[in-house]
Amino acid sequence: MRGTLCSALTRLGLTTVLALTILATIPLVAQAAPAPGNSPIAAQQEAFRHGGGLAAALIRSTSVLTGLTGEQVLNELRAGKSLAQIAAANGSSGDAVVQAVVAKVKERLDRLVTTGRLTQAQADQRLATVTTRATEMVNDTTLGQKIDTRIGNRQERAVMAALVQAASDATGLSASDIVTRLRNGESLEQIVRSAGGDPVAVINAATATFRAAAESAMTATRQAP
Repeated sequence: MRGTLCSALTRLGLTTVLALTILATIPLVAQAAPAPGNSPIAAQQEAFRHGGGLAAALIRSTSVLTGLTGEQVLNELRAGKSLAQIAAANGSSGDAVVQAVVAKVKERLDRLVTTGRLTQAQADQRLATVTTRATEMVNDTTLGQKIDTRIGNRQERAVMAALVQAASDATGLSASDIVTRLRNGESLEQIVRSAGGDPVAVINAATATFRAAAESAMTATRQAP
């Protein structure tokens, strides 16, 4: 069965990584099936952000303060260094990275206080929480590993969401029904076949969704901030 599915993916011209990701995901869908209605494209795009808002802000701050690119900072993190170590080795410091991020957060919180959306006490508490968390993250030598794990998890959820939606389209079953059956121990292949569907066609549809997103991203332009 896996050989047939792999041949189908190869005919689509997809990369080996994407093909293997989708194949490896099928046995795991029941363990972490997405909630119905999640957008696989949105989830895929989010998967490539640097592990969350605060981590992304700290990486950007490190990049600005050191002159390194974001990719260089991320590669250093993946090598087991902390942001504090990276900053110190490139003319800055972990404290400076934290202070730059906290200053921006404070600006936003001050605006929320001014417009009455937060009390000063609430803003102060949030700022203290961000400061503590940012300090921990800047000194964490496992941050790169955690970011990669988070990215991998989001990619896996994106693939799962696409497979569930494709199975729903192919079989007429609702996404919620498929998710329930997955969580009850059935495989996606069993569900698709029991409804008279073709698992290869489901994979083809899911990979086509990701291919369309990749082609769109390849030709898209971004405005400078």
